[in-house]
Amino acid sequence: MGADQEVKFLGLPDGRRISYREMGVSKETATRSLLVLHGLASSRLAGMPGVSEGLLREMEVRLIAIDRPGYGLSDGNPAQTWKTAANDIAKIADILELGDKFYLLGYSCGGAFCWAAARYIPERIAGIAMWAPVGSYWWKGIADSQRTAMFNAITPRTRKFFEVVRRVPFWMVHLFVKIFILREIRTEKWTQNVKKTASPADRIHLSLSCISDLMTRDTQESLKQSGFGLAQDLHLITSDWGFEPADVTCVYHGPFHIWHGDEDSLVPITLQRMIKNLVPQLVVLHELPGEGHLSPFCFNEKGHRDTLTALFWEAEASSELLSDDSSTEEEGRSSPQKAAEEAD
Repeated sequence: MGADQEVKFLGLPDGRRISYREMGVSKETATRSLLVLHGLASSRLAGMPGVSEGLLREMEVRLIAIDRPGYGLSDGNPAQTWKTAANDIAKIADILELGDKFYLLGYSCGGAFCWAAARYIPERIAGIAMWAPVGSYWWKGIADSQRTAMFNAITPRTRKFFEVVRRVPFWMVHLFVKIFILREIRTEKWTQNVKKTASPADRIHLSLSCISDLMTRDTQESLKQSGFGLAQDLHLITSDWGFEPADVTCVYHGPFHIWHGDEDSLVPITLQRMIKNLVPQLVVLHELPGEGHLSPFCFNEKGHRDTLTALFWEAEASSELLSDDSSTEEEGRSSPQKAAEEAD
């Protein structure tokens, strides 16, 4: 099915349109609603890449994959902040009738917006899953030595680019994206560079036509707003986020899972290890040996099943324990951890 056939639209109260794609079971029969937030230079077409309708039906999931503002066919918000982005997520959930609480899955840069949702709309989130999520390299809890180690784990080109983007106004970032990055993407140089710097596991994965074809279509779709969303992502993730991981622990108390390949060459796993050390009571970190940025999550049914099982089981088991007066405090603490271990 082509992108134009799949696309649906909703209108936000301020007049902006958000495009989205819907999979899984219907609103009437769903027992779980999952909102998926794509990564950098991506779109609704990626969603949960390659997830089977059979798995979604089995787990009674209604899956919504949006074009985040400024990507694909969604209108951008020039005044977007982490807080307004989180409020948009809540409004989208209301318009689509996802319920009082819904689940979030963020892939790569989409994970940054999961952090924002946990900070600013925690009461709406049933559980959060993130795949190789972006965080802030400049969070105050990160020591200089840790920051250096993380920067050393990414390519020199990316490291230098982030340092420049951090110091210039948004209009310069957008201009750079329109002149240089969009041209790279349109000539497929972007894809070639990704393959060149990818981990061995990702290179094998990218040799599969289903994955390389989706990546090309998805990246091209993401550019339909002249790279506005891409530029805004770059500006936001390199700026002061306005909150720390510790701030999230004060307001959000639901499941918070991170899956990350230890050979990821785009987002260093050292970032997730540092975050786990900062907020061990919040994060369940699933390290995936020998995996990259794409291999555990794209057209990987085991990865999809493990993610949904751990996320839903913990949220629903925790809810049952809270409503069961006979359950002990110790059982309430150990059950989510057991679920995480079983999912690994």
